[in-house]
Amino acid sequence: MKRWTLGLCIVVTLVYGQTGETKPTFEVASIKLSEPITPGTRTRIGCTGGPGTTSPGIWTCQNLPIGALITMAYDLRRYQFSPPDWMRLEHFEISAKIPPGTTKEQFRLMQQNLLAERFKLVLHREAKEMPIYDLTVGKNGIKMKEAGPPTEQGPTPDSVEQMPKFKMGKDGTAELIGPGLIGLNGHFTWNAPNISMDEFVVKLSDQVDRPVVNSTGLKGRYEFSAHWVTESMPIPPGALPPGAPTPVLADDSSGPSLERAVQDQLGLKLESKKGTGDIIVIDHMEKTPIEN
Repeated sequence: MKRWTLGLCIVVTLVYGQTGETKPTFEVASIKLSEPITPGTRTRIGCTGGPGTTSPGIWTCQNLPIGALITMAYDLRRYQFSPPDWMRLEHFEISAKIPPGTTKEQFRLMQQNLLAERFKLVLHREAKEMPIYDLTVGKNGIKMKEAGPPTEQGPTPDSVEQMPKFKMGKDGTAELIGPGLIGLNGHFTWNAPNISMDEFVVKLSDQVDRPVVNSTGLKGRYEFSAHWVTESMPIPPGALPPGAPTPVLADDSSGPSLERAVQDQLGLKLESKKGTGDIIVIDHMEKTPIEN
């Protein structure tokens, strides 16, 4: 499975639906095209700030593909949306001021409204027949430890990548420190200290690129650490820190597949079936945003 891992605007409140209800909006927001990325240079790609971070009032993005913004704004899984090439190649700088007290759900609606206002985005959802996975308990029972109730988390670090902590291993892979999911050069690690099966299948669907149905019947919360390998793509020049060891690309023989790791390490089973998944279809979108 291959991975590929300022200006100012006037605030406008848009009315949607037939109820007179209004979508939350940013106080001010700016979108502009990023400068071309120079091959061989280290480039930040991602967003910082927003509700739940150490910078809840300011949201900024650097070199963000517009397809990634759509995925973020609508909280889409990978199988739900496959951006066309231009949505991957066109990168944008975004800066927005967020009203005090904004919730994470309101923040997502603000992003959706920004796409509709500046890019004239119109989309709809539809069901599509596709391969799915049915997740059940393996014949020998689960191998995960039971965890207690979830603990309240404080603000997340305001980093561009907002990635879990890790260090580079000697073989060019990422050694995860603490909770999270990370993959480098086809080697993946997932440390989950407290997760339900409903939360598990949502994250798992992103890794297998298809819907995963929770048929385990498990109601508790669990902790585990899982490791697997996928066929990997070369890391782009400049993506690794200076002095990092030369990556060793994974192949099918260098470790367990994700499906095998789920079975052998967690005591669960993934069965491939035919089913339906919810996808989005872009009806209209301008390639160039309305000026700030």
